[in-house]
Amino acid sequence: MKRIKLDWKHALFFFLLMGGIYCITESFFMSLGIMLLLFVVDYFLQQLDEKLKEKANRNNEEQQ
Repeated sequence: MKRIKLDWKHALFFFLLMGGIYCITESFFMSLGIMLLLFVVDYFLQQLDEKLKEKANRNNEEQQ
């Protein structure tokens, strides 16, 4: 299993978003669920970004 790269800025943003959603919905569990979904989506976007960078690096190496 790969290590999750969690930037403190992302975590702070997610917690602020969770607080805002909590103020709107007044449901702790709904805001917690949305925050967990954000962490999952962020993880998969980081994986996609790494794959795209690796592909670009391979293409650059092949051209040289």
